[in-house]
Amino acid sequence: MVDDLAGLPAVVTGSSRGLGRAFADALAQAGARVVVNGTNPETTRAAVAAITDRGGTAVACVGSVADVTFCARLIETCVEEFGGIGLLVNNAGLTHDRSLTRMTVEEFDEVIAVHLRGTWACSASAARAMRATGGSIVNITSGAGLFGTFGQSNYAAAKAGIVGLSRVMDLELTRQGIRVNALAPIARTDMTAVFDTGQVAHRLAFPPPETVAPVVTYLASDASRHLHGQVLSFDGTELSIWSHPTATSTWRRTGLWTTQEFASVLTLDVMQHPNPDRWGSGIVTD
Repeated sequence: MVDDLAGLPAVVTGSSRGLGRAFADALAQAGARVVVNGTNPETTRAAVAAITDRGGTAVACVGSVADVTFCARLIETCVEEFGGIGLLVNNAGLTHDRSLTRMTVEEFDEVIAVHLRGTWACSASAARAMRATGGSIVNITSGAGLFGTFGQSNYAAAKAGIVGLSRVMDLELTRQGIRVNALAPIARTDMTAVFDTGQVAHRLAFPPPETVAPVVTYLASDASRHLHGQVLSFDGTELSIWSHPTATSTWRRTGLWTTQEFASVLTLDVMQHPNPDRWGSGIVTD
């Protein structure tokens, strides 16, 4: 069965609340044994208690994936507690939204450290542990990384980096039986609460995380063993596969290109403009 993950050892980063918690809950309900991660001890343990109260198996591992040493310890916790690791969901994240010219170095670096470096560090440790058995790694990206969003240069850069990182991971790890995919989920979380107040709004109502979580259960299952190197988006009702980058126009000339020759082909009609999906196009700014 697709939703039978009996005994699967799994780590979900940033799973004490929001989408991560919904992912951990869904995986545990399908039979996976889950390491729940968060930076707040109380909310992390509460998430574990909620899983175990329903008959699932989970343990807590408190810390930030911005700490590379902690990332290794997080994966080791799964191996020590459950005998290995078969699934890693790199979900941990935070936002510090501010326009490009007003953003501080600290705001930029912290978002990059948690999202992008944390994904890299946890994945490297997990891949080493998965070499003998194979497994699945799901890297959480965002529409911000696919088409950009105003005021999120740090977050968009991190999420776009995760897409590139996922493609490299797929190239390097597929031969070891480790499948890697990126997922851009859309759900109501603390991060999307920004649309409820302030100068930014959204035309669409965000779905609850529980409706999005089943796609991660699928990506953890043997039914998805053919799926790797893909970028998916899912909002609970609409599932998409995003294309790999492809050239839209190409010109070839012999000899040294001149400024005039660049100008003759790089005309307005061939320019590519942002093409957000229905969620990206639903953002309203003053």
